[in-house]
Amino acid sequence: MHNAPSMPDRANKLARLALLLAGAFLFGGASAEVAVRTHQAVEQLKAEREIGAAGQLVALELTGAQGEVVARPRLIAPRGKAAELVLHDPAHPGEIRLSFRVEADRDPTGDIALDYELSVPSRAVTARGKISLTPGVEQSIQLGGGVLVATWLALPVPSAGFDAYLESEAAARRAAGRTS
Repeated sequence: MHNAPSMPDRANKLARLALLLAGAFLFGGASAEVAVRTHQAVEQLKAEREIGAAGQLVALELTGAQGEVVARPRLIAPRGKAAELVLHDPAHPGEIRLSFRVEADRDPTGDIALDYELSVPSRAVTARGKISLTPGVEQSIQLGGGVLVATWLALPVPSAGFDAYLESEAAARRAAGRTS
């Protein structure tokens, strides 16, 4: 005689199969969601580390006729926006020592184009203009008929050059701290 499975046994097997399929679906769905989120996070990180994604570091060193450093403003100009720095005299807060405004854009060639305005009232120097810089290469120009020399440096942020710049600045501060 043939023993057919009883109705409760069949119901139990179907229930177990349904639970197994539901569990596989839930865990499989969760795994797929983890994979999608991981992919999105990796893509976001790549975009954030894209060279120049945050903007351009613009470092300017102003020196006087005898080579004395007048100012060393540095700022990061965000993509497509102007950045501005106004430095007041600490002894006379109403007086401006330096005002500096710059807009930086990456050219298709990789160079960094700057559109700048600069004012140093104590030296009676006001300048505005455009300059194109090779990233990481300093370029000097005279301002105010030779009253000041402006040495420009621009680097994409983030970039390996920017990381090296930060490290060299930190090393210079450490070295200056030891000689004082």
